[in-house]
Amino acid sequence: MLHAADQAAGLRRLFRRTPSPVVALFACGRAPRALAVQTLSALTDGARRVVALDEHAPERGSLLAAFGYPDSGDLLGALQGQADVTDAMREVADGLWVVPAAAAVLAVPLLDDVRHARLEVAIAELQRRADLLAIHAAGDVRQLTPFARAAARRLLVVEASGVGARSACQWIKGLAAAGAGSLEIAVSGARDRADATALFASLDDFSARHVGLPLAWRGEVGRDPLADAMTAPLGARHPAENAQAFIRRLRAWSAQAGVNG
Repeated sequence: MLHAADQAAGLRRLFRRTPSPVVALFACGRAPRALAVQTLSALTDGARRVVALDEHAPERGSLLAAFGYPDSGDLLGALQGQADVTDAMREVADGLWVVPAAAAVLAVPLLDDVRHARLEVAIAELQRRADLLAIHAAGDVRQLTPFARAAARRLLVVEASGVGARSACQWIKGLAAAGAGSLEIAVSGARDRADATALFASLDDFSARHVGLPLAWRGEVGRDPLADAMTAPLGARHPAENAQAFIRRLRAWSAQAGVNG
């Protein structure tokens, strides 16, 4: 017999008329990959299905390696017409699938119209299968990838430490310079709620004084229903995400990267 959470999740997928939201995930702390894994696992709460597009190469902290799986396959295979995108999906935990995409990220600025069309089909299929499509973003604040730029939502997960806070400030500055309209913040590892909210307040003050990027509090990883916050409608402040909008932005950013490259 299905649990109530499983039934609710199944009904959400059955009656969903719009594709699942896309969020770019940035992790700030002493062990960013471990923090990303913790966050992605939290996003599966409530029997939600999360598909993570992993931009990290094996030698740079891939998710498959974190879960003890050999690195194999890549989204690029679907773009080249060599495989279906589902062939690249690996279920690494209950409700969490990983799609390696390090090679695809490098190829996006070079894609022709045929391969861009395959990319659109692949993304739409991943969104159909998931309640949330997460981009495990690689790169740095000076050079965001096309996928990270195209995502309508950006979640910065900050470890409650000096390293986490300093890294978060750099990402806030970089995302503001890249044209982000807003940034959602979650905190991990704080001693208590007061420490977590104090860290957010300091980041919000930093952003207001230096870059003017609006920050939105999403709670603490493992303590608050982060999955609810990130799969809820975005509201008036953030336009509703859909596959066409994501691909349109992806085309624009990848075309710009191709020109600049």
